Amino acid sequence: MKEFLLLLLAHILVDFYWQPTRWVTDKKEKKYKSRYLYFHTLLVIIVSYIALHQWKNPLPAILLGIAHGVIDLVKISFDKKGSLTWFIADQAAHLATIALTAVILTSSIPIGFQSFITWINTPKTLATVSGALLSLSPVSFLVGILTRPWREELSKLAPDADDNLANAGRWIGMSERLLIFVFVLVNQYSAIGFLIAAKSLLRYNDKATDTGIPPAYISKKSEYVLVGTLMSYTCAIAVALAAKMLR
Repeated sequence: MKEFLLLLLAHILVDFYWQPTRWVTDKKEKKYKSRYLYFHTLLVIIVSYIALHQWKNPLPAILLGIAHGVIDLVKISFDKKGSLTWFIADQAAHLATIALTAVILTSSIPIGFQSFITWINTPKTLATVSGALLSLSPVSFLVGILTRPWREELSKLAPDADDNLANAGRWIGMSERLLIFVFVLVNQYSAIGFLIAAKSLLRYNDKATDTGIPPAYISKKSEYVLVGTLMSYTCAIAVALAAKMLR
């Protein structure tokens, strides 16, 4: 575990803090011809070698650095728009190589795998993971069904209103429920109050009537957001309390 954390720290520093924007831009434009791709790879090797401080065995850091460079090259070759999917895939590949390097260094593949299986099979882990997943998409669908009549009413009031970012409400709701789930598990109920207070900062522009949106729409949209938020919070708290009972 120590080796993994050291290599993870090295990865975070090199990939996110010690990689200037001009390096990233140059790599995207020139691909494998970019000198910064090789500078970045060399920096990964050096920092990983220092982090592991196994001075007589530089091979793990060298192999990890080469793997890092290959992964980066694949990403910049196929990711044309800087998509979230490629970002996640890129970081997952880096984490996999870091984990594999750490496991090889400690020579504990069977032990580590068995420990992971044992940890997964505990009621505490199963209840926590199931509760977290339940509070995300399933609750989103439930709240969406419950609030559908008000969405339809709002669409009738202002059919051409375009005052929402695509899927923003869904992602905000899932983020809030996940935070609430964690707060309940760690008995930080006061933090939920802070989250509610932060959500209350949401305001609709009173001048929206200048754009032709009826005043009734603004008032009812505020009520719709409030109802949806309270439903979402209630579900998240209920799921978290149930998970605590099953742990």
